[in-house]
Amino acid sequence: MIHIHEIQEKWDVVFELYVKSLESFEKLKDAKGIIVSYFNMGILRKKSSRYEEAINYFKNGTNMAIDSNYTELILKGLSYIGETLFYLGKLKEAKNEYIKALSLAEKIKSKNSIIQLRVLLNSLGLSEKDIESELKIYEKSRNNKSH
Repeated sequence: MIHIHEIQEKWDVVFELYVKSLESFEKLKDAKGIIVSYFNMGILRKKSSRYEEAINYFKNGTNMAIDSNYTELILKGLSYIGETLFYLGKLKEAKNEYIKALSLAEKIKSKNSIIQLRVLLNSLGLSEKDIESELKIYEKSRNNKSH
């Protein structure tokens, strides 16, 4: 059903179908389904330039991914948030989300994610040296929070 409406580009209908999907996944306590529903709702809001709403959906999905320990979905969520912040002109916040995602990608040795995130950070004007410096700052702040 969602696919048919996507082809017809009836985005409001597709969004409502994702809302219904989210409700169903919540009743089933299906964390992955909930996360993907939130991400899809965020994508649709971003597509219609409703960036603040999109960020909220991406954050909800990312937080659920963190709670459920789905690292690949956490990476995806952080990337969605970073991209949306970029569209809002919040470059520093976007950089911070990408640094967070890069730190996680390096921990889990996700080569494709590492490459993609480094390219994104380069496109924001960061050199490799800048990226390494930002990673160290981020890791240090994380270590201080956990103590």
